[in-house]
Amino acid sequence: MKYAIQQERFSRLFSILSQLSPHSQLTVNDLVAEYEVSPRSIERDLEVLKRAQLGVFEDEENRIRIGRNGYKKIRSWMIG
Repeated sequence: MKYAIQQERFSRLFSILSQLSPHSQLTVNDLVAEYEVSPRSIERDLEVLKRAQLGVFEDEENRIRIGRNGYKKIRSWMIG
């Protein structure tokens, strides 16, 4: 059971990361609705992404974004 939860979280983290850009309009509430989890779960996920030093942050309007350098790094990983 624990493995399934970890796998689900990893999948969610990767999916969230793939949606981010320097111009993202996503909010915690958007992600809560999309993934059907609690706001606290999304906040923990965002903390993990922030600690990964990819430039993930929330702006003054609580939109979740990623800095240009982090975005370029993620895009290169996804494209190959």
